[in-house]
Amino acid sequence: MKILKAREMAFCDENSIKLTGIPSLVLMENAGRTAAQIILEKLDFQSAVVVAGSGNNGGDGLVIARYLLLANKDVKVYILSDSTKKLSEDNRKNLEIFETFGGEIKLLGKEDKLIKLRHDIKDADLVIDAIFGTGFKTPVKGYREKAIELINSFAKKVIAVDIPSGLSTDTGKIEGTHIKADLTVTFAYPKLAHILYPACEYCGEVYVVDISIDRQYTKAVKRYLLEPSEIVLPERRKNSHKYTYGHLLVIGGSVGKTGAPIMASKSATAAGSGLVTAVVPEELDPIFENSLVEEMTIPVDSEDGLFGKKAPKQIKNIIKNGKFTSISIGMGMSVNEYTTGIITEVLKAKIPVVIDADGLNNLSVIDNYKNILKKRKYPTVLTPHIGEMARLTGLNTGEIINNMEDVAKEFSEETGVFTVLKGSRTVIATPEGKIYYSIRGNEGMATAGTGDVLSGILGTLIYRIGVEEGIKTGVYLHGLAGDLAAQQTDTESLKATDLIYSIPKAYQLLKNFEPKYYFCYPVDLLSDYLEKK
Repeated sequence: MKILKAREMAFCDENSIKLTGIPSLVLMENAGRTAAQIILEKLDFQSAVVVAGSGNNGGDGLVIARYLLLANKDVKVYILSDSTKKLSEDNRKNLEIFETFGGEIKLLGKEDKLIKLRHDIKDADLVIDAIFGTGFKTPVKGYREKAIELINSFAKKVIAVDIPSGLSTDTGKIEGTHIKADLTVTFAYPKLAHILYPACEYCGEVYVVDISIDRQYTKAVKRYLLEPSEIVLPERRKNSHKYTYGHLLVIGGSVGKTGAPIMASKSATAAGSGLVTAVVPEELDPIFENSLVEEMTIPVDSEDGLFGKKAPKQIKNIIKNGKFTSISIGMGMSVNEYTTGIITEVLKAKIPVVIDADGLNNLSVIDNYKNILKKRKYPTVLTPHIGEMARLTGLNTGEIINNMEDVAKEFSEETGVFTVLKGSRTVIATPEGKIYYSIRGNEGMATAGTGDVLSGILGTLIYRIGVEEGIKTGVYLHGLAGDLAAQQTDTESLKATDLIYSIPKAYQLLKNFEPKYYFCYPVDLLSDYLEKK
């Protein structure tokens, strides 16, 4: 599913109307009807207040009001305008239809008339916000700001139409007063404000419904939301053996950081790798031998618990003489001249490589590393968090946090790598300029080791189902495993190893997923599971 910005959505609307020939009133009817369907299906209520603006978002609200009226709900409608002449054409038409069905509306064009609105909001079971749509430019001003403040202060439950009024469609930033919704019904596609923090926290549950927008007008958009119906899963064939499913080489570890490659190795096995071998400092090998059962180890030269002088050449020979299908490197390996040499040798390997953690820190100190990545003829996946991305790019963390999509996209296009930029949302960028957002995962995953788990999953799946699909599936699977683990424990107590034990259940949920006529996030996939528990 694609994620659109305001101008992209406007382009789709305009061309669906002008070129495809779908009347704007039909799109508005579809929007209001499907939104009303979600509201009636998901909420138990008898009375509602619809607060509508003068534009087409207000028209959507009037369609919703009509369907709620037909469902025998007590509906009051306020339009934030002092004259029906100021309403958009489609808004005004739906006002007339609503009145034909017996509905009544109140015009509010001045701040001193808001007392009645406050009274009705306090008495209603829910309030439907249809003030501003995706084309609104922040901030809210005047009496409309006061109306939003009344809704936030007195409404028992708030449903936003398309986007909570006052939020900017194209960003997660907050500017000025805005609606705080419990549920948002958006049309055709999710928008960036539904995805990015902190704005998404004010959207509540987000339902995406089809309103017959012609999808050919989104061909130029390369921004996607990872969703379960589009995730490609690896398959097991009866006529197969362990080598069918790949042999991942994990390289990492140092004194005090043995857990990182252990978790990467175990998560690779849980994700379905046929074989996993960890290359580790020789002095620490007994620790790995005691911790890894299904996985194998190859000890190499070490000094004081770190990879030693001979390690780069030894690892070069291991890769050359082994039958490995991919490499995950960097987890807990520390940074010194020998580990930098190891990264240099690994980048010469003729198989896909995932670079994480200290692998990225080693990479950032190599001269002309971007050119080395660009010249590499085999797929490379980098999995930086914000701090590691800052070291790779020279940007400050604030710049990256506020522009994750642009930073990841530019970096991937410049270096030819796949970038998995980890933050409150994970952003995947491809060398061709495609962007994928993952909204799975939770705050409990902000703990040591969860990135190591991801590296093992990715190292497995980029061989099993191809690099791009492997990254998409791996990132989604990782986040879903984290959500399942949080249900078993708590976000405060979540450990990285909990994710590993949740990978099998995450696979089961993905295999059994059944799409609905709408798409809801973030609860679609977990709702049935939680109900059965």
